[in-house]
Amino acid sequence: MSTVLGTLPRVSFCIPTLNSEGTLEKCLKSIRKQRYPDFEILIIDGCSTDRTLKIAERYADSIWFCKGSLGEARQIGVEKSTGEILALFDDDVVIPQSNWLTKAVKRFDDDGNVSTVWPLVISPPYSSLFARCYSNFSNEVKMDRLRSGRGYIGGTIALFRKRCVEEVGGFDRRLPWGEDFDIAKKLKEGGYRVVFHKDPLFHETMMTIDEFLKKQILGARTFLRTGFDLMNLDANDLFYEHLVVGFNGMLRGLFKQRDESWLLFPLLLITRLSAYATVSITSNFTNRSVNVESLKLRHSKI
Repeated sequence: MSTVLGTLPRVSFCIPTLNSEGTLEKCLKSIRKQRYPDFEILIIDGCSTDRTLKIAERYADSIWFCKGSLGEARQIGVEKSTGEILALFDDDVVIPQSNWLTKAVKRFDDDGNVSTVWPLVISPPYSSLFARCYSNFSNEVKMDRLRSGRGYIGGTIALFRKRCVEEVGGFDRRLPWGEDFDIAKKLKEGGYRVVFHKDPLFHETMMTIDEFLKKQILGARTFLRTGFDLMNLDANDLFYEHLVVGFNGMLRGLFKQRDESWLLFPLLLITRLSAYATVSITSNFTNRSVNVESLKLRHSKI
């Protein structure tokens, strides 16, 4: 793949969205400001009811509709794209530098076996304290996984060679959440490499505890069905990441970096634990109720 200026490969930004009028315009504006010779923007909309579509029409090259899962929306983007490189972004990602894309695409030349250029993703300067805490902890974990080779990294909010994604079968259309772990797993098992790109992207997410809780509940429901094999992690790994990596990061953040957002880290852990515990208890109660009803039905037929 040549990256001589003028022959840079076409990049397809594939962005699933749903009722994102608050973040989508900033995302698409930042893409349009890229000093890059050839790219397209595809929006995959989940039938939004706010101003999302009107915003998309001003910036996107094409708009597709998907009422299905996030995995299905991602796969539609892959199939409808025309670029050699896929930029699989969320609708709340902002590119802060106009030359970001050019520098990131050139990282594919590091190795012909690179499937993924995985950038640093941070909370924007105007973020809430909780969003900064989430971003800080998330990056501590990601960097630890990168160093150790533990788990899967580079699933989305990244650049991908389209042919690599296609060769491993693309995204699992059934997954409502965790499709990023699934594609990262497939690419790793396919023998492809992830390279880390230090130029950051802004991710306007987890601004409130309520938003974080809702996404944790969705994740818990997915893992209840698939197990944590989706992330290639076991209970010891999760314990290590949350308690060792997390609290080491908190101490370093508070005392060396003077970042007060780390004060909210215990609250983040409690919220995550509460979400997973609630989903687990609810699932067990539902299963017991179904079993009791099935037993009653069998007895009534005797």
